[in-house]
This record gives sequence, C-alpha cells and structure tokens, in this order.
Amino acid sequence: MDRPLRIAMFLGTFPVTSETFILRQITGLLDLGHQVDIFADAPAPPGVPQQPEVETHKLLEHTHFMGLPPECVPWELPIRPLKGQSWIPGEVRPLSNLLRAARALPVFLRCFTSQPRLAIEALRRQEYGFQAESLSILYRLHRLLDRPGAYDVLHAHFGPNGNSFRFAPKLWRAPLLVSFHGYDFCTLPRKQGAGMYRKLFETAELITGNSEFTRTQLEKLGCPATKFRKLPVGLNPEEFCWRERVLKPGESVRILTIGRLVKIKGHEYAIQAVAALREKHPSIHYDIVGDGPLHSDLEKLVHQLGLKHHVTLHGALAGNALKHLMDNAHLFVLSSVSVEGDKEGQGLALQEAQAVGLPVIATQNGGLPEGMLPDQSGFLVPEHDVKALCERLSYLVKHPEIWPILGRNGREFVAARYDIRELNRQLVELYAAAQKSFRTK
Repeated sequence: MDRPLRIAMFLGTFPVTSETFILRQITGLLDLGHQVDIFADAPAPPGVPQQPEVETHKLLEHTHFMGLPPECVPWELPIRPLKGQSWIPGEVRPLSNLLRAARALPVFLRCFTSQPRLAIEALRRQEYGFQAESLSILYRLHRLLDRPGAYDVLHAHFGPNGNSFRFAPKLWRAPLLVSFHGYDFCTLPRKQGAGMYRKLFETAELITGNSEFTRTQLEKLGCPATKFRKLPVGLNPEEFCWRERVLKPGESVRILTIGRLVKIKGHEYAIQAVAALREKHPSIHYDIVGDGPLHSDLEKLVHQLGLKHHVTLHGALAGNALKHLMDNAHLFVLSSVSVEGDKEGQGLALQEAQAVGLPVIATQNGGLPEGMLPDQSGFLVPEHDVKALCERLSYLVKHPEIWPILGRNGREFVAARYDIRELNRQLVELYAAAQKSFRTK
C-alpha cells in the first residue's frame, strides 16, 4: 500500500489473555503506520491479566465498546412475546419485554431516520436470527452511527463477530474481511446450524483461516473457495528468546502446557500421562497455564492421582510470569482432542513453544500437525492415547541429548512460516485485494 490505511477491527471481548494473536496483529499494523480502531462488545472482566502491549500501544484509547444492555449481550434474550418477561441470569426479578421495547424505541427511530433499510433489517429474523429478536444488532447499529466511518477496510475476528457487524460494510461503504480461528467453524455450526454463515460468506469480500484444515472446514460450511485465503496467526521471533534446552544435574524435567481449561485442550490426558511417567521418572514437574471452566475438575484429578506436588495449575498468565515458565521448561505438550467434532484450527501455543526452543508433543488433531515438524521438532501422538503420550514423553526424558536438535529445527520452522511481521504484510495485501473486489461491485 502506498498510504496508511484506516482499519476498523470488530471483536467480542477486548483484551482477552488467550487471544494474543489478535493483539500482535493490531500492534503490528500500528507499527507499519496504519490506523486501527477497535470495536468490541465488552471489556475484559476485572482482574484478568492484561498484556503489556495494551498499555504501551494505548489500545484502550482506540477501543469503542458497544455498551449493549445485558439482555442483548451476552444473553441474547428475545423480546417476544411483548407481554412476556426476560429473566437475566443472576438478577432477582425479571424485566418486562414491553419496557425493553419502550427503551429501544428511541434507538430504532434514530437508526431508521439515518439508515432506514439497515434499521429494518436489524429487526428481521430472516436476516439476523436470534440477534434480531434480542435487539443486539439494532443496538450495535445505533452505536456505530456515532462514528463517522471513512474506513478503508473492516476486519472481524471470529465468525460470530463477523455476523454481529455484517451491516457495517453497507453503513460505512467499506469491504469486510473475516478471520476464522477454531470454535467458530467447529462448535457453533454444530449448535446453530451449518448455514449460520451463509449471509456472512455472501457479504465478506475475503475469508481468512489459519490452516489448510480450517480451509476444508469452512468450505464444508459454504465458504466459496475463491474467497478463502490461508493466513496463519503468528508471533515475532525476536520477542521469543531461543534457548538450547539442557538438563542440569539434579534438575527436575519441567513439562509445560499453555491452553484454556476446556475439553478440546485434552488436559486430563496429559495429566494422566504425567502420572504414568512418574512411575519411571519421578523427577518430573508439569506446569499448566490457562484458566477456564474445567479448573476445579482438573484440580480434583491432580489430587486423585497423587500429583499435588508435581502438577501446578497456574491459571491465566501473561508477560514476565509466562515468559519465566517458558524459559525454564524443557518440554511442551499440547494434547488436544476432538469434542463432538470440534478440533483445533492452528494452536498458536505450539508455535510459541517451538520459537523458544522447546521440543514439542502434540496430538493428531485438526491443524496441529501442520504447525510443527513431526519427528524433527517433536512428535505427534493419537488423540486420547495416554499410553502413546507417556511413551513419547518418556523417550524425550531419557534422551535429553536430542532436545537441542529438536529445538533448533522448531525455531527455524516457526521463523520461516509464522513471523507476524511477514504475515501482517500479507494481511495488508489482502486488505488491498478486498478493496479492489469491493470497488468492482
């Protein structure tokens, strides 16, 4: 591009500790001289660790939160029947739907006066499904009317956010690019129907996915092959200090996993593998970074297996605390599993581990095999296979002399394919292609 771009980025919650890939993309675009305004439904909950880049780049000063009523987001409660009530979880009494309609009337009138077609579409179930009935699309449209627009390109991360702001290309007369990452093309279509992105695929100029696995899944959902572009999420290798992994005399082997505590990450299988591993190699410690709904269940499993002093659930970490664990680890495990058809799209933690020189073990799940060099930077094992995972871990524990070789191969692989600086330059080229496609309509 021969001039800086004005980019509108659509997100759900911002900032999110586990979505460092979005943060790196935004800060990378800013470093290239482009302007990025962030539009998010909600801020991160209080107490969630915040990445230092949020402050250094003053990202919250460029973030516009929708401020939607809780019955709209996150709960998406229908306003019908008008004589009925909406009960927001956690509230002591219900909210009258008639009162909701009365509160929304000025919002609708303003939207209708400015954008009559979009205002009517925002309330049509045929257009926006349950989001029309909850009025969340109407409120988003109202919020965006406060912005002057004049953006060169619009970019939504995750399919649901693309759907939530699908009206924006018409409002601001700019092309829309949507990036899919994982749960959005696996979990949600299974729950909401395979056609949930049909209108989004029609509206967006380009769709990006983080792996060839993602490409195949999106095409099954109806994404035109001509609109898809593979664009992995990445990292800056210079920010990940490579270190040759060696085992010092008397030192415990430290195994690391980074991932939300949800079923698809398969933490329980890695914990069971570590329990079996300790029978042959007692000097082992397993660190798990991440938070989520399975925290108490995994904590119970650790106690049941007698691993209280050998497994640490650290919760969500960022910045120096996370860097310290990665610097001191010897091996990395990502034991993801399929959950009712849901799989990993890429698994960026796998590339981050290789970037710092950690030999890796991952499961044959979704896009994970694409994100490493099997038998060169680490090993692949079948899903749910505790025995195979334990055997590969045992082999690495018994052969620390190969750690530096695996680590060096992984670093070179990641630097060549996942450098966020190169990926951001590719993204800018995709923005230009989206603009060209939009202008020819």
